[in-house]
Order: sequence, then structure tokens, then C-alpha cells
Amino acid sequence: MKSKADMDAVTQPRKFSIPWAISEWLDKPRLLAGVAEDIEGLDWSNPELVTFLQANPEFQLRLLLVLVTYAYAMGICESEDVVELYYRDEGLKRLFPTPPPSHTAITRFRRENRGLLKWSIAQALKRAVRSHFDLGDVPLPAGLKKALVDAAGTRIDVGRHLDRSVQGE
Repeated sequence: MKSKADMDAVTQPRKFSIPWAISEWLDKPRLLAGVAEDIEGLDWSNPELVTFLQANPEFQLRLLLVLVTYAYAMGICESEDVVELYYRDEGLKRLFPTPPPSHTAITRFRRENRGLLKWSIAQALKRAVRSHFDLGDVPLPAGLKKALVDAAGTRIDVGRHLDRSVQGE
């Protein structure tokens, strides 16, 4: 006969948690390729975006979006550490052979593009969940989607707080 503790262990739902570095669930090359694919799938022909990018040829939107999304998905959230990731990651350097943006540019980009970053980080988290649990194209439950979007927002907030604490030093 099973004890009450054994029965409780069987009947109690286990809490779902996402690792801070989702590279625990999805290897870095596949994570980077997925992030780059998501970003490339955006509407880059939008007339307003085209006009903006033509007026600001030094602005590296794709690099910023891929770099910050990839870093945050791996739990690297402080802007200076995000820049360092570029120098350590051969895959990033192959994708974007130009020098990375400064940590100041990353901080500003994060602040001005929170919604876009939240979406792209959530996409990376969804990809990791699908891979880890071998879900394929099965639709994710609404509650799980919300949890992943919230987790993406948390990473952005952590980056903001880490950058503020560094500025205060």
C-alpha cells in the first residue's frame, strides 16, 4: 500500500519551469539559426522600415535584434555581456561580420524596441520548448504561450536592472 506522501507525489501537478539559459534545451547553433530565421521572417519590405534604414545606414537592426534575442534567450542580459557574446560566438560573427554595436546602443535598442524584443525572445523560448519536449508543430496551450511571453519580458527587465546597477557602480 502506498503512503500518503507517495500518493501526493503522484497526484500533485509538477511545476513547469524554463531554464534561464535555454541552450540547456536547444543547442546554441540551432538556437541561433532559429532566432535568425524568425528575424528574417519579419516584413523587411515595410515602406516605413525601408525609409528608416535608408536614412540610417549605420543602424544595424538585424544584428541588434538577432544578437539581443540570442543573448537573452541564453540568459545573458547585461548589455556589456551581450557585446562580449558577439566576440565569443563564432556563429554570430559568421552571420554578422561587422563589429557589434556598443553596449550603449544595445541599452537604447532594448528600451526603444521592448515589444519587438519580447516577441522575438518568446519565439526563441517557444522553439526551445518544442524541441525539448519534441512537440513538433502542435499548437502550444494559451497558458504556456503566456508564460513564455512573461518569461521574455522578465529577461528584458533583468537586463534593464543589470544595466542600471552597473551604471550605479
